[in-house]
Amino acid sequence: MNTINSIASCAMDTWAVGQKDMKNISMTHDQLQEDLACHLRAGTDRMVWTNTQLGPVGSPRPDLFTINKSFSKFRTDAYEIKVSVSDLRSDVTSGKWQSYRKFSNVVWFAFPRGMAPLDLIPKECGVILRSETGWRAARKPVSQVLDTLPRDAWLKLLMDLHPNNASGFVKVPRHANDYKGAEIVRKRLGDKIGRLFSDVADAETRLQYRKDSLATDIAAIDLRKANHSKWLDDNAARTVKALEQGMFELGATLGIKPEDLTAATLQVAIMALHRRIQGNGISRAIELLQGLQVVLDEPVAEVA
Repeated sequence: MNTINSIASCAMDTWAVGQKDMKNISMTHDQLQEDLACHLRAGTDRMVWTNTQLGPVGSPRPDLFTINKSFSKFRTDAYEIKVSVSDLRSDVTSGKWQSYRKFSNVVWFAFPRGMAPLDLIPKECGVILRSETGWRAARKPVSQVLDTLPRDAWLKLLMDLHPNNASGFVKVPRHANDYKGAEIVRKRLGDKIGRLFSDVADAETRLQYRKDSLATDIAAIDLRKANHSKWLDDNAARTVKALEQGMFELGATLGIKPEDLTAATLQVAIMALHRRIQGNGISRAIELLQGLQVVLDEPVAEVA
């Protein structure tokens, strides 16, 4: 009896610590869902879908659904997010999680640490808990054999991986309150006004798409500008290098040593050469060339 009491006491202490941790985590269902999705994308090599129906209307819709990126080891995981004990009990009692077994090798329940004891979770299911330090698996699930998914599930997952509508805009899943609000407006003010209310979300989506496209265009322009600026800098550097090489070659022609070559010494040498060209040196050279031409034009005497 004392042993049983000790075990029960330890279990209650552990749960109490967990409840303390949970008080420091104030996250809504959607926030937990996105937080877990980020954790799975970052920590594992998986494709992750959030709130995706696995087929046509009436098919199961787990909060998260993942598929491993592997040709040899096919594995799918379904996750159910819970933020209250009552919601957890209701889901377990109704057996909703069992509908995921057709599509997943394993099923997980995910909730803040300390929200509920693990004994409430069916033994076939895994448990992953969110604490202040992040997500940690508290219990591994029982895996079943599953080699592929139904055709409708593959099609639905593929559609969600290509979220562009016919107009080319990215489809953003609407929140349930958008539909509910539109339905209320339709009932009170008529279908026309209700449609206008529904179109607000689409208009916001189109606006965001335009903003994202503009940001992409600006980034592309900045990249081209940076590349062009680099090309100009490189071209200028090549031109300067060619000019420097030309100056050294000209200096060598004019008899200037490389260590003495400056713009001033080069200018002095060029001016001196210019003066020699304008002086009698060129005229004398021309006379000598003309005399040489006369000698070359005279017939060579035959040897007797």
